[in-house]
Amino acid sequence: MRRPIRRAAAAFLALACATACAGPPPPTDAAKRLAQNPKAVVLGRVTDEEGRPVAGVRVQAIPGGRDVFWHEPATTDADGRFRLALDAPAEYVFLVYEGPRAVLTDDPRDPARVCVSLLPGDQRDGIVLTLLRKKRKEVEE
Repeated sequence: MRRPIRRAAAAFLALACATACAGPPPPTDAAKRLAQNPKAVVLGRVTDEEGRPVAGVRVQAIPGGRDVFWHEPATTDADGRFRLALDAPAEYVFLVYEGPRAVLTDDPRDPARVCVSLLPGDQRDGIVLTLLRKKRKEVEE
């Protein structure tokens, strides 16, 4: 029972650092070795609260450890689809940027609460991230 709590805490901590930092941390030697593994691929969609696809937003995978490179975000297509090639093994949570910034909310559907564990060469399909525009407006006001 403690393992999911630790993972959630680690994911939240990584996310908090990601939003507080101006950019990714410098790569460690371990990160450089990890980058030699076959990439894991995450395929998914971004939808709004009503389940409609959201085009043109950026999806950033935030690694849950200091020894994992940060990768460029993916931009969703007209159907809200995205594809990310990521270093593995690692765990990731997600941020969705509409405009210049992402907003974290307390909503259980927030993309920052979606945690994916990946192994080298994995392909994870069917990840759905919800862009919470109403919550975003509340946070920004």
